[in-house]
Amino acid sequence: MKFNLVLAGALVATMMSTNAWARSGGRDHHKNDEIALENHFSPKKMKELNLTEEQKEKLKAIREAAKAEKQKCREDMRTARKAFKEALRSNASKEAVTAAYQSMLEKKQQLSKARLDTLLSARDVLTEEQRAKLFSHGSQGSEE
Repeated sequence: MKFNLVLAGALVATMMSTNAWARSGGRDHHKNDEIALENHFSPKKMKELNLTEEQKEKLKAIREAAKAEKQKCREDMRTARKAFKEALRSNASKEAVTAAYQSMLEKKQQLSKARLDTLLSARDVLTEEQRAKLFSHGSQGSEE
């Protein structure tokens, strides 16, 4: 019985920190690299790159194509988070709670991968000079 209480406490603490992380937009004290990288593609930065019309169209198409996939990933992650919370509140076995938690983490990773894939596709549209300018240390969301 004590072990179950300790396990439940640890899982609740983990869940709370995961929820806090999610509410903060995934930013911790070092900033979430994916979000910071996506910020490179802000409208302001795009203007600074002097994109051709063809590049603008390609980037728009990449954004549009990724939108539905990212939305589905976010919905899957919400569903998995809800299932985890329900398993935690119920009389589910340790294994069931752990499986629900693992599923939630996998959905989160899928969303991260979708973001990275979109970023890489967008990066491929740019020239070498544009990439250097976009990802320079002086740019928004750069490494610290």
